[in-house]
Amino acid sequence: MRLCARTCLLAALALTPALASAQTQTTMFSNLVNPAIGINALFSAQAAPTLNQPYGPQFDEAELSAIAVVDPYWTLSANIVFLEGAVDPEEIWARSTNIPSLQLKLGKLRGTFGKHPLLHPHAFPFVEAPIAVTNAIGEEGFKDAGLEAAWLTPLPWFAELTGGVYHALDVSDDNPLDFGSSRHDNLPFLGHFKNQFDVTGETTLEAGASYLQGRGTDDFVHSVVGADLTVRNVPAKSSNRSGWILQGEWLQKGANIGGDYVAEQRGGYGSFQYRLSQVWWAGVRGERALDSTTDFMTDAFDSAVRGAVSRGTVNIAWVPSEFSCVRLEYSHAKADVGAHPTDDRILLQLSYTIGFHPAHAY
Repeated sequence: MRLCARTCLLAALALTPALASAQTQTTMFSNLVNPAIGINALFSAQAAPTLNQPYGPQFDEAELSAIAVVDPYWTLSANIVFLEGAVDPEEIWARSTNIPSLQLKLGKLRGTFGKHPLLHPHAFPFVEAPIAVTNAIGEEGFKDAGLEAAWLTPLPWFAELTGGVYHALDVSDDNPLDFGSSRHDNLPFLGHFKNQFDVTGETTLEAGASYLQGRGTDDFVHSVVGADLTVRNVPAKSSNRSGWILQGEWLQKGANIGGDYVAEQRGGYGSFQYRLSQVWWAGVRGERALDSTTDFMTDAFDSAVRGAVSRGTVNIAWVPSEFSCVRLEYSHAKADVGAHPTDDRILLQLSYTIGFHPAHAY
């Protein structure tokens, strides 16, 4: 009996390394072929008397996100958006992981410009993007194939300098910038400088400046410049129950025509978000856009017209977890042109996320 038990014990000890090795290999293989995957679904409903659109709920988009380590040098991220009748590979890019103080991103990416343009729609603090942002750089920012390098400078505060070059891109519904020249020297480029300071132990201040330039199909140089300022308060002892965010941003789009700079769409916004409790947020935003267009600014023939518009927005959001949000919003806008110079609307937005989802920009 003792001999049998001793034989079994020795056999078990002999098999332990092999079992551990097999288990390790299985785990490694599993991690390599199964990246972290998540899905966000975004729905909304709108009541806007000035728009020729039906009321009621609608499907906005679903976003599939995936990220995984490629090897010790790179990670690969993808955000694929499913729209009604269309699929958009919105972002697919690789990021370096082993260069001290320097990070490279290459692929189809969202250009590091400004503050609000970095956000995906489900991460917007308000249902609608600011009018000035939509007109100057696009509702969801500048998205294009390119290469970016972000350098964490040795300054005594957090200071990050980003530069990027991109593929020449024509004007589209998502991209109001004309960088579509076929000239071989047309290489649109971006510069972004981000600074963060600790005002107190609970309050941080962030200031940023951005510039994006390229040559258009008209052979003129087109550009957009932006500046943003954010003050964020996160109480150390009640970070999940209270706090606030004060944010402002200004953008201007223009072109160099015949040696002279001509300002085009321009404007900005200021917003304040306040955390009422662990699950409730409230927000207010004011904005002003010049030489711009928006959905309700049309003439008698329903054609878009350009002018100055102001808009005020208030909302309240129920956020029971980081995976879901229900937001109710009201906005009032007034324009100096158009058949319907004023606009009032009520919006409802519902956002749901399952699985893994990358952290949003701070």
